[in-house]
Amino acid sequence: MEPIMNTKKERVKLTPEQLFNIYLECSAPAAPVKTILERYGLRPWDLVAIRKRVKAAAMEALANPRRLSRKQQVIPVEQYQRALKELGETKDALATVGHELSLLKKRTS
Repeated sequence: MEPIMNTKKERVKLTPEQLFNIYLECSAPAAPVKTILERYGLRPWDLVAIRKRVKAAAMEALANPRRLSRKQQVIPVEQYQRALKELGETKDALATVGHELSLLKKRTS
């Protein structure tokens, strides 16, 4: 990650990914935290705030485990009705085939 040099005293807007990378870099054993923070124009209390946010997000994620499933999609009503009609027709066809199979079994026995 490249450092953000800022000659003025204004705050630089860092992305969440950059903040997390700073957090990881500062969390390494024997990391020079002060120089890392100075490189990005941050102060020690900024790192404290980042750590609190990371901890809160981790606790939230662990407290509410979600299944790894597909995201829900919004589909048009017409498409839903078509799929429902096709499902009904398929069930009817399967029931018919099952009935015919049972009749054939009776004839052969």
